[in-house]
Formats: sequence, C-alpha cells, structure tokens
Amino acid sequence: MSKLLKRKISDELRQRYSGMRDCVLLKFEGLDVQNADALRAHLRRSGISINVVNNRLTSMVLKEMEFAVEDDLFKGPTAIAWGGEDAISAPKVITEWIRASKTKAVRIKGGFLDRSAVDAKGVRDLANIPPRPVLLGLLLGTIISPMTRFLGMLTSHQSRFVGLLNALIEKREKEEPAGETAAERPDESGEEAAAEAAGGSKEEEKTEPKEEPSEKIEEEPSGQS
Repeated sequence: MSKLLKRKISDELRQRYSGMRDCVLLKFEGLDVQNADALRAHLRRSGISINVVNNRLTSMVLKEMEFAVEDDLFKGPTAIAWGGEDAISAPKVITEWIRASKTKAVRIKGGFLDRSAVDAKGVRDLANIPPRPVLLGLLLGTIISPMTRFLGMLTSHQSRFVGLLNALIEKREKEEPAGETAAERPDESGEEAAAEAAGGSKEEEKTEPKEEPSEKIEEEPSGQS
C-alpha cells in the first residue's frame, strides 16, 4: 500500500471517527453474507454503524485521537461498531443479537469506553446495565423518595397541629358562656350588705326621739297706765 493511499485512508478514518468516544470491537470468523447483512440491519435500526477495519491504520488513527489502544485488540479480522443513544447502546444491541442468532462467527474482542480500553467482559458488563431512561427513572426515584417521606411527615404533623388547635378552640368556646354567666350574676353578698345597711338606717330613724316643738309663750299685754 502506497504512502499516498495510506494517508488518504487515515484521513477518512479520522473524519469517520471524529466524534466517537465509545465503540465495540468484534472478531469475524466465517460469518456468511446473510448473517452479516442481518447484523448490519439490526445495528442500523438502533443508529449504530459497523465496518471492517485495517488493524494497523485504525489503531494508529485511534492513538492519534488519544484512545488508550492495546495492541491485542487489533489482531485478526476486526470490525468496529459505534453510535447509538449512549455508551451502552452498541454493547447491548450487539450482545442481544449474538444471543438471538446463536452464531459463533461473531465474538466480542473488547472496546473503548470514553477512549479507555475495555476487555470483552467489560463490554458484556456494559450490556447488562439498564437503558438510560430506566437509570434516569431510578435516579429520580432515589431523589424523590426522601422528599416524599419528608412531605408525608410534614403533612402528618400539620394535621396533628390543626387537630389540637381545633380542640383548643372548642374548649374555649365551651368555657366562655360559663364565664359570662358568672360575671353577669349579681353579687349576693353585696346585696345583703346593702339590705342590712338600709335596715339599720330605718331602725335608727325609728329609735331617734322626735323633738317636740317648743311652746310659744305669749306675752300678756301690759296694762296701760
């Protein structure tokens, strides 16, 4: 392969993988055309691309793109799959297809997660992670659950406080009429004292001697001399 052709292929690979950070490396051994087309169609429906690569040129380009390339990943026939909604899309879709097809012609060699190398077991572990919507739901549930419990406790205490307040108001309302009756009731001791005072004054009036009017002494007219 001439240097000019290598440079052209390398430029195409850089452009093709420019936005890639995660991918899965597959090993093809005796994969027939029918299964190859079925795999491509299955991946395409999930927005995942796949192509067979030149090991030397691809590993060189990925190293230039700061991928932690391990030479063992680029030995033998290699295909690279990337894309999907997130980092676990390609591992999950590929693993499901291999299980469903029961083919032994396609094997997972490893891959890259955020440009770090991952072995075959690591790729399978990624495939077992729940999809992003499920993870977001679990995270949201984890956040909301303590808040829900707190609001429940707050509502419970608030209900108890309102109940106690209503009971106190009812108790006050029952006590107020009795208080008003006692306040409006005339003071019997005061009336008795007033009656005794009035009786005493009458008795004094009865026992007090009346002054007899003084007799008016008429002077006899003196005789005329």
